Amino acid sequence: MNRRPQLAVLGWIVVAGLTTVISTWAISLLGQGLSERVVSPVSRADVARALATATAAPRPAATPGGTPAARGRAFTADGGSIVAACDGGRAVLLSWSPAQGYAVDDVNAGPAAAASLEFESDTRTVKVSVACQGDVPKTTVSQEREHD
Repeated sequence: MNRRPQLAVLGWIVVAGLTTVISTWAISLLGQGLSERVVSPVSRADVARALATATAAPRPAATPGGTPAARGRAFTADGGSIVAACDGGRAVLLSWSPAQGYAVDDVNAGPAAAASLEFESDTRTVKVSVACQGDVPKTTVSQEREHD
């Protein structure tokens, strides 16, 4: 009796089994790296809290005395967020970011007595103005609904 076909089948089964085990092990290693960290969305309240406590790093600004701009202070409005500072009693917008669904328009970044910008959506415009009380930036926010 010829055992060659039986050995061939047995060899094929062993190789197929080893291939399956090694492939499963390799895929499990890849899966750990791809799925270890779970990213969850951040709520609007969490973003507002983080922006309220955030400060921008000081950066040089074009000022008459040549001194760097003061540390920024973060503000939020319905249309987005801004970081503003006072430099020699004049307001400066250091950065701004519109909320989802809004765009930025009419930016007067200062330094000026009142720096300002508008966050615009399809349905409303949120105007944010920053003025300084001493060396502390204060905002004024107004909103307009768009009429069709």
